[in-house]
Amino acid sequence: MSHSADKSFAVPPWMQKDIFVRQFIEQAWDLFCIFDVHRNLTYASKSFNPVIGFIPEDFLQVVELIDSEYRMDLHKMFIRTVQTCCSSKLEFRMKGTGESYNWFECTSMPIRDAAGELAEICFVLNDITLRKNQENRLIAMAFHDPLTGLPNRRLFKEHLHQLLMQAKRMDRYFALVYLDIDDFKLINDTMGHDVGDAFLQHFAQRIQGCLREVDMFARMGGDEFTILLPGVDCEEHVRGVAQRILNCVDQPWEVLDQVFRATVSMGITMYHSDTREASQMLKEVDIALYQVKGKGRNHYQFYQPKSR
Repeated sequence: MSHSADKSFAVPPWMQKDIFVRQFIEQAWDLFCIFDVHRNLTYASKSFNPVIGFIPEDFLQVVELIDSEYRMDLHKMFIRTVQTCCSSKLEFRMKGTGESYNWFECTSMPIRDAAGELAEICFVLNDITLRKNQENRLIAMAFHDPLTGLPNRRLFKEHLHQLLMQAKRMDRYFALVYLDIDDFKLINDTMGHDVGDAFLQHFAQRIQGCLREVDMFARMGGDEFTILLPGVDCEEHVRGVAQRILNCVDQPWEVLDQVFRATVSMGITMYHSDTREASQMLKEVDIALYQVKGKGRNHYQFYQPKSR
């Protein structure tokens, strides 16, 4: 589709009356356009050109620039403004001159004629990409471990709760693994905390290489981690994952010019029909992990309910 870069519109009468009003409107928002009640584009500010590479000629061209996830919302906002004659706001991503998308806050503003009837709809848009990026960074900090980048305890518990709800509704079984690095304190004490921190970062990468994309690997704190394995309903599959992890960790580690070996211990529990709370599953893997530690570490243990 070709777009005219020098597309021009007649300035609306209410903007012609006062040059200062026009200048204010053109500078108050990053983008500005006007539609009649039938969605015909009657005016678009020249600022569209540097932002998207051309000046749109109709409503559909504006919609096509927007991420498909938000297009229906824009249609609904226009209809709502026509029906209620009230302003409305919407945030969406819109494609710029390159392949990247920027975030915009769009406000629809109804314009009435001298008789008080709705005559036009103004869309005023401001670029909020910086704000959105800052919000995303804050969210990432709230839900991820700053050292390893893994999901933290808070995000893990949310995912565990969601898996429990799905399992109860749809019989989608899953497994929970609680993983502890054996003698991690010894690494910190003998090689220093810099080596310990770097080791945790490398450790996170190695373990993720043993898992599927749908699996969740989280750091609970210190040297303790959890793994959620959705869509598994038999111990054999989980044993394969656990063995891969043991073999992976058993390979020599070279971290900040230090060469050493490490082992892990794992407690495992499978979702079963009488599971009620996330705290129950966490207690079960803790019991299983304690049993592994008591047997010499460097292995895994499934929790066995007393009823079995």
